[in-house]
Amino acid sequence: MTCTCIETVNEKLAERNTRLTLPIVFGRKPGEPERLMIVTEQIETGRGKAKAVGVFASHCPFCGVAYGERAA
Repeated sequence: MTCTCIETVNEKLAERNTRLTLPIVFGRKPGEPERLMIVTEQIETGRGKAKAVGVFASHCPFCGVAYGERAA
């Protein structure tokens, strides 16, 4: 059985009219699990300042299973 935390959390969040945001990933292989992207914010704004970047989680932030591994 694989990690189903995204679906489980979305079911719970639906009670509050909320859901997790999943990024669109081009080139994802068939059967590869969806991965959450951790959204960040830019600290300093203005010309020449580096833009904020998103970070893809390598492990499920809810159960700790590495994406692509089977859940225990």
